[in-house]
Amino acid sequence: MTDDEPILPRELTTISDEVRNVPPPPTALQLPEPYALRVADPAADAQMIAEWMNRPHLVETWEYPWPVSKWHRYLTAQLAGSYTRPFIGSINGKDIVYLELYRAAKDLIATRYEADPYDLGLHIAFADPAVTNTGIVRRMQPIFVACLLGLEPRCRRVMFDPDHRNAMARRACERGGCVFLGEHDMPNRRMALYALLRSPEDIPRLRET
Repeated sequence: MTDDEPILPRELTTISDEVRNVPPPPTALQLPEPYALRVADPAADAQMIAEWMNRPHLVETWEYPWPVSKWHRYLTAQLAGSYTRPFIGSINGKDIVYLELYRAAKDLIATRYEADPYDLGLHIAFADPAVTNTGIVRRMQPIFVACLLGLEPRCRRVMFDPDHRNAMARRACERGGCVFLGEHDMPNRRMALYALLRSPEDIPRLRET
């Protein structure tokens, strides 16, 4: 992302009033100990997140190796609108993961499937890739999703769109019970699209591309 590009490059600008009027993703996510989740603070967290995102495994899968100043702008922009919210997740008081919870119908992935206005999407970036092999993801995912769906009763599905080469993220989606909706070419990458359904009948239809 250069300085003349949109600060939130995935946010759709042409959407219906029904989608536009949907409120931001919920932030009152209370997880049981030893897990915790808080909304990211641009002033306090931009430096840490920038350092994480410049680590090789996240440069490859996220492609956001920005300086602290750009991360500060990006986090601030997320908090200013209704499209997405950034979070920091921790275990036993140690920050280990950056997350983005977003309205899928306001995101670029809505050009690939027929999104419901209240669908949510989730991006996850672990600071240390070794953490994903400890079972933390497997234990946290159902707790987090249950909390999320409880707070947002109109949400029919939670969407995941890892890079198609991200084997660990794809395994986490598959083990978590997600429905695979195929690989799709996006402006900057090829994604693997997954949906975690509230009910079996909530499988979405794909859009013609």
